[in-house]
Amino acid sequence: MQPSRWLPVGVALALAVVLAPASLAQADPASPTVCTATPSPDHRSEVAPSCVAADVTLDRLPAVGGSATLRIRLRSQLPVDAARLAVRLSPNLRLTTGAGLSAPRTVGLDQVAEQTFALSTRGRTLSLRVTAVAAGPAQIQADLTDAARPDAERAAHATTVFTVGDRAGGSHAGIVGTDGAAVAVDSARPVGNGTALALAPASTSAALAGQICAKGTFTFSNPAGTWLAGRNVPVAVTGKSTSSASTVTYASGLTGTDGKYNLCFTSPVTQMYAVQVKFTSDSALWRVTNNAGSTAYTVTTATKSNVPAGDQDFGTTSPASTQMRGWHAFDTVNLLWGIRASGTNCWTARETSNCSRVTVHWQPGSTDGTYFSPSGKYVALMDADPDSEHLVLHETGHHFMDLLYAGWWPPSDCPSPHYLHKRSGASCAWTEGFANAVAGFAKGDGMFYWPNGAFIDLMSTTPFDSSQPASRTNIEDGDQVECRVAGALIDLWRQVDGGPAGTFSNMRQYRSSSFREEFNDDRPLTGLSTSAAARDLVYTHTIDYRTAPPGGAPANGGFESGTASWTITGGVVTNATTYPAQAGSWYARMGGNGSTNTDTLSQSFAVPNGATATLTYYLRVVTLETEPTVYDTLKVQVVDGTTTTTLATWSNTNPSGGYVARTVDLGGYRGRTVTLKFVSVEDASLRTDFLVDSLTVTTT
Repeated sequence: MQPSRWLPVGVALALAVVLAPASLAQADPASPTVCTATPSPDHRSEVAPSCVAADVTLDRLPAVGGSATLRIRLRSQLPVDAARLAVRLSPNLRLTTGAGLSAPRTVGLDQVAEQTFALSTRGRTLSLRVTAVAAGPAQIQADLTDAARPDAERAAHATTVFTVGDRAGGSHAGIVGTDGAAVAVDSARPVGNGTALALAPASTSAALAGQICAKGTFTFSNPAGTWLAGRNVPVAVTGKSTSSASTVTYASGLTGTDGKYNLCFTSPVTQMYAVQVKFTSDSALWRVTNNAGSTAYTVTTATKSNVPAGDQDFGTTSPASTQMRGWHAFDTVNLLWGIRASGTNCWTARETSNCSRVTVHWQPGSTDGTYFSPSGKYVALMDADPDSEHLVLHETGHHFMDLLYAGWWPPSDCPSPHYLHKRSGASCAWTEGFANAVAGFAKGDGMFYWPNGAFIDLMSTTPFDSSQPASRTNIEDGDQVECRVAGALIDLWRQVDGGPAGTFSNMRQYRSSSFREEFNDDRPLTGLSTSAAARDLVYTHTIDYRTAPPGGAPANGGFESGTASWTITGGVVTNATTYPAQAGSWYARMGGNGSTNTDTLSQSFAVPNGATATLTYYLRVVTLETEPTVYDTLKVQVVDGTTTTTLATWSNTNPSGGYVARTVDLGGYRGRTVTLKFVSVEDASLRTDFLVDSLTVTTT
């Protein structure tokens, strides 16, 4: 991105927007109705590139009572007939409207002015006047959306943050620190954002003799200006017993699911010199910090002086405007906590104490996002990202998957950019589809919303119309499409599994690199249904697992999940280092006793209904027999009903220095459920080991 050339005072401020190519400002007015925006240079970002762009500049940083010229530059690669611009200012700034903008209206603590107009590929620049009326953190935002097609690819968000000084020359770019003074909010305003699981019982008791009980409500506003309860927020009552005493924390706890708190302590003196209440976005289970991850956000109420014993009402408290989104993100994580189904007080059943925490990095004006860092173990959100609770849940859903898989991730095959409605890769669709399913299920709407209000219905079952381009309403088909995987998971959780607990438990025990592997191989290992009804349900989302998958049966064919899915006699499945596995570390070791013995290994599965069906397995034979006579044997059999057929026989006369790929034809059993069986038989002396690994069935 090239810096703006219009900077008389040299003030360049952060932009939270994925910009289209710099050349778009000179685009031909007759440009096409589709664009080829460049993706974010940050390969981690999950933000789709935009066809429109915006930036915000000031000619100076105003101090209290001072004014500055605000310029908003808008650009587009394609004509937008109904471009909607919203300009949002923190409460310590005033906007002198012009250029067709509406009179500002109050939204939460902020002021918002709007205008809708036609935006050509020549772009447009607006010049406005801004006056600072109070010292402190300030933010100016410009949001551009195509009102007729509010796609994420047709939206831009630009912002600048600075600190207003109380005298000329005292203002500076950026906001220093994460501490904020509380903003008193009218307690008559509605507070309500559904239910959440309480992390601690709320106290409603009145102060006992000699006690001081601090009570009140913590609230924040969403982008629409609706006031919501700050749930499970860490809160502490601090104070000084005398003017010379140190500040001490006298009581601490969490707000309730209604945002209320009531914390009591025995006063050490007849009258406390000072008492205040402090809220922190840092709990034992999740936290929201600045981008460096070093500091959580805090809000501290005004101090009460000369406080006697009794109930002390601190009223309804809100964060400052510039911190509001961080607190919104903190509250949203409650929804993920509510569905975790771990059975413990931690995120997964792997932990019962000293729980891992979900960490979110965010700060006003941030352009670092939107992604989860597996190496850093944190979610990075850009400035406006918390406006979408679905997006916060999606990214923290990645964090949750990381906890379930204990830090393991399948190899990434995500293209850059990748889209919910388009084919990507099998692993990409699984990891992204899971995160989308977590968001749609936790929100209860089966949807995904972007910060600008664009959305996609994850539960859409309409097949792709190949005569039309892929879009949010024309979704491509199959298990390499994030949206299809998400919808299938949500339907399984709603209609088959009784919620996501079974999937989360399964993921904690088994690792999957694709939805196909998760459904066909891993679900059965923990008793989750893969019945015909479950497969039919998945098929409504255009994912066809109605027969066993090509190259997928039998389940656990590499034995990496131990004996799961197999029926055995003897300790034939092992990860002993006596011999190496053909792949991984587990394999089946049959025979090897040097005495009369029979071992069996079997599994029932549906043979794929293709034109052909071939079982491939890897076999190594190691023997102490030296004569060219058959003494020890391994038979490969298929049991179909009451009929047992031997398809191959190996013996001590077939030794090999390593594993050899062997095949048998299962074409005669296509579309039927049969039992594959390996049977080893040894005589009384000189052992023979039959090592079996990496079984797959392929079709054409």
